[in-house]
Amino acid sequence: MACFLAAVPLFVACSRSPQQREARFIELGKKRLQTNDYVRAGLEFRKAIQTAPADAEPYYQLGLTYLGSGNRTLAVGCFRKATELDPKHAAAQLKLADIMATVNDRVAIADAEKRAQAVATEFPNNVDALNTLAMTELRLGKPEEAAGHLEQALARLPGDLESSALLMRAKLSQGDARGAEEALQQCFVKSPQSAEVALVMGRFYLVTHRSRQAEEQFRRAIRIDPKYGAALMDLAMTLFHAGRKDEAGPVFKQIAGLPDKSYQPVYAIFLLETGQRDAAIAELERLAKEDSSDRTARTRLVKMYLLAGRHEDAQRLLAGVLNKNPKDAEALLQRSELSLDAGNYRDAQNDLNLVLRYRPESAEPHMLLARLFEAQGHTLNQRQELAEALRLDPSRMAARLDLARLLIASKGAAAALEILHQAPDAQKRAVPLIVQSNWALMDLGRRDEARKGIAEGLQLARSPELLVQDALVKMDAKDYRGAHTSLDSVLKQNAEDVPALRALVKLYGLQNQPAAALGTLREYAARHANSAPIQNLLGELLLAAGQSAQARAAFTAAQAADPRFRPARLALARLDVSEGKLESAHHALADLLAGNRNDPELWLYMGWLANLEKDYPRALAYYRRVVDADPANIVALNNLAYLLAAQNERFDEALKYAQQVKELAPDNKGVDDTIGWIMYRKGLYRSAVQYLESAAAGQADPVIRYHLGMAYWKVGDRRGEPTLRAALKSAPDLPEARMAQQLLGAP
Repeated sequence: MACFLAAVPLFVACSRSPQQREARFIELGKKRLQTNDYVRAGLEFRKAIQTAPADAEPYYQLGLTYLGSGNRTLAVGCFRKATELDPKHAAAQLKLADIMATVNDRVAIADAEKRAQAVATEFPNNVDALNTLAMTELRLGKPEEAAGHLEQALARLPGDLESSALLMRAKLSQGDARGAEEALQQCFVKSPQSAEVALVMGRFYLVTHRSRQAEEQFRRAIRIDPKYGAALMDLAMTLFHAGRKDEAGPVFKQIAGLPDKSYQPVYAIFLLETGQRDAAIAELERLAKEDSSDRTARTRLVKMYLLAGRHEDAQRLLAGVLNKNPKDAEALLQRSELSLDAGNYRDAQNDLNLVLRYRPESAEPHMLLARLFEAQGHTLNQRQELAEALRLDPSRMAARLDLARLLIASKGAAAALEILHQAPDAQKRAVPLIVQSNWALMDLGRRDEARKGIAEGLQLARSPELLVQDALVKMDAKDYRGAHTSLDSVLKQNAEDVPALRALVKLYGLQNQPAAALGTLREYAARHANSAPIQNLLGELLLAAGQSAQARAAFTAAQAADPRFRPARLALARLDVSEGKLESAHHALADLLAGNRNDPELWLYMGWLANLEKDYPRALAYYRRVVDADPANIVALNNLAYLLAAQNERFDEALKYAQQVKELAPDNKGVDDTIGWIMYRKGLYRSAVQYLESAAAGQADPVIRYHLGMAYWKVGDRRGEPTLRAALKSAPDLPEARMAQQLLGAP
């Protein structure tokens, strides 16, 4: 009997129709939503969607859930799906239009206008539809139409605050301040004891530069509702910006005591803004102590400790939290950031792996792992983590942009463009995304599309990067004057903008004016003696011009301006090598490596130097470390292959690495030489000739000429002797010279 009774609820549940089950899930979800339990509400609405996937209502309710939890991107997706399933779902259409009306994209706003217009036509008494329609018209620069629709809304619902506030904006857009004030006065007459009306009137007076009347309205709103957070905030900010900080402080303190936890940090922020850092920390410590379970308060305190350079206090706080609860994901995330900043990569990765165990659907640990792998030079791993962060949270623009940059840098501009095109609609008109799309288009040679993207971006913001892009496309079109104008605009904003200076050097080069380029850069360097990037750029230009002594002086000046400026330190080490000062270069690189032992770029330099020092086992060890960290590093793979063949006679292993390079860079002449030399050493002379001829095409490298001449000699090609003798004449001191002489001296 007990078993039978236990089965009854299951039987009843199974006997319900899909419509009944859907209605039940929606009802439960709405109850959860009313209590702001967004996680459980979302679960119920997803069950409803599984039960009735063709119904719009559960998608609409799930959209409201995402909106309540602050995830606008997923909310937009749900509202859009609801409107696709049921174009007459008025609530979903209006919510979608409301969100679209806030983005900086005229196409999206125009779409929002059409949706709101359709609902207003279908339901002419729907005030919400009229308000949304008016909002879109205001954003599209049509204040007269907006005012007309708002007057209709107020005729249907006199004194409606939202309609009155929008009408105020419409009137102000038309330059009708009196009409704007009259709209609010009518609202006041309708609701004289409304704190919300007083707040809106106060904001109107602020916009019209009547701060005394604004203050009166904010104080009136507070008298009506002493715990009205928005009015208290506006009053405090008004006093603060008027320089009345002694009066603003107590108001901020009052706000921090409101029940709404989102207001708790405002007094600490006020203290920080007024230079009272210790008092701000004490306030945050108080908040964290009052409610030890408030992770947001603890997070703020940790960030403040870091801002103040009190890393030990931050570590101590997190250690205490994790001693009580080792599974506290927020604390683990914060501790991983501390470890990452300190260069303790192993500890950071251990903490992040734990976070992923407890929160497998969280994007944040993947973002931090991407940072960690970037610091270690593990580019492929960095790309994987960014891609996973995007999969889990498509709204993360930083992940999308970083992933696109990495793809472009690795000759994957087409893939980068696809990643950027997959951005949520609300982000597609964001300037950083437009900028990155332009770089991808330029890398692909699609100049007309890039030019259009640059023009669209410049309409939104004249950012330095867009102006540099504009200059580059104008250079391609031989519009040198236009390019110069764009670069001047950047350098007037920031004379130390190195990408703009590099573009300026390129511009002079295209005009065959190398002396002008060098002279201009000398002027910039003289005016900005303490700018390491500019001094370093001058050094690069001088080195390219063959003025190594002056280049060394410029690199030294860059290092003096910033002793930690890595490019200058590497440039000086390379100069030492070129001048035969191997011991000095070794010390410089070892010093850099001591500061960052997990840097593959430095391992690559150390391998190159060890090879020059003829310490081949150490060179091989460094190259292997680079390849282990970055299996697509072409330079390390090629050098490793060459050394294995030349010094260890491990031809099969060498060929494996060389073929990997060939797959990654089919047109690389260096790898053709490496493969050809391996074939030569294996006795496969005819195959060697094919690769070495390809390597030598258009190249004057004496090493390649030696290799090709020896291969010709072995196959009996009469070109062998003249090729070898020419190589001996140009570079008689290379190791290959002895092998060539032995061949030429053979009977």
